[in-house]
Amino acid sequence: MSDNAQLIEEMRWQLKQIEDRKAENQRLLAGIASSNHTTVVSPDRSVTVLAGAGGVVSEVRLAPEAMRFDAVTLSRTITAAIREAVAAGRRLAHQPQPQAQPQKQPRRRPTPADDDEPYDTVFDV
Repeated sequence: MSDNAQLIEEMRWQLKQIEDRKAENQRLLAGIASSNHTTVVSPDRSVTVLAGAGGVVSEVRLAPEAMRFDAVTLSRTITAAIREAVAAGRRLAHQPQPQAQPQKQPRRRPTPADDDEPYDTVFDV
């Protein structure tokens, strides 16, 4: 195989690896988005806290109305919402979770000996 053909084959392999990683990342992100998490909203709806299983806080959102509170009141509202979200997240962690799929082993790079037949594509000019 000529150097150019080998370089092209290496580029094809790298592109395939990138596409595989992209698909895997999208799958993982979809799993995270749909995974167990809890959302706690303060009684006055000014503070929203998202926490995952185990009680890890992933996000704190403040509604525009939250700015009408003084610092002490807002601080207490945020703290109470976080505590409630953490407790709910910890309860989620103790619920049975579906088994994760085992990760695929990465494919090895092709070597010139892997492919003795030439390709008939636009890249093989």
